[in-house]
Amino acid sequence: MKNVKFKLLIGLLAVSALTFNSCTTDEPEATKPKLNFLAGAGYTSTDGDIVSGSDFTVGLSASHDSKIETLVITVSYDGGTQVAPLNCTLCDTTINENSFTIDFTNAVENKPGTETWFFTIADKDGNSTTESITFNRTAVPKAIRKIDIVLGNQNSSNVGSTLNMSDMSVNLLAGARSASENMDLIYIVDGSGSSYFGSPSSDDVNTFLKTSDWTTRNATKLRQTNITVGQFSSMSDSKELLAEFTSSAATTQYTEIKSGDVLFVSPVSASGKFALVKVSSIGVDNTISFEILVEDD
Repeated sequence: MKNVKFKLLIGLLAVSALTFNSCTTDEPEATKPKLNFLAGAGYTSTDGDIVSGSDFTVGLSASHDSKIETLVITVSYDGGTQVAPLNCTLCDTTINENSFTIDFTNAVENKPGTETWFFTIADKDGNSTTESITFNRTAVPKAIRKIDIVLGNQNSSNVGSTLNMSDMSVNLLAGARSASENMDLIYIVDGSGSSYFGSPSSDDVNTFLKTSDWTTRNATKLRQTNITVGQFSSMSDSKELLAEFTSSAATTQYTEIKSGDVLFVSPVSASGKFALVKVSSIGVDNTISFEILVEDD
């Protein structure tokens, strides 16, 4: 009798398990609407750089099994909270269509930084899809000017060996010492005849000039680049200068130079301008001729 009852209990448990499983079958996962950016002329469809204050156009193409109810557009400036853009009638729109294509045009902020635009579509049940585009706002490229400079070495008595990059004036050492706050670049020739550009704060420069006695020793940064003479000569605006300025490559305060070298120079004096310097020639008379590219005033 006990055996019969046990078998009956096992049977009831099996039936209960089948019943429970049939009642808890997973519901099919709701499909999300599809949203894509249009590519092609006139459209922005990927992350990238943009000049501050410029307009952009994003083309949206959306589709869904059921009707798409809303389109919401928000923006985050410099990593901040998402907000609704000002004066944007399209940024919170009722769609009520299974598919749509629409162009959205706006402008990025007029200052360097980043901003991310978010585009979200949703159906009446809250099933949604969000796509985003991030812009890196760059400064407006400025015109550049080329300046020809000649420096003498540290022992020259008639051609200055120091450069004030605020006004691009060449100074003899005697004058440089009394106006050290304006001195950015120094030309050195060592005992073996090798040529160097150095910063007033460089210990190597101090070995030759005793700049440790100067009231101010500006820590100008120098960096050799891969820019060719041809590329240097073809530059027409400050875009390349800005690219070198934001480069993460290592800098130094003392570097050997040869004819044809192109260097990035970043002064720290109050009104100094970062620049590209192309060494044109190194004379047997211990002078150096070079061109400087700087942003125009």
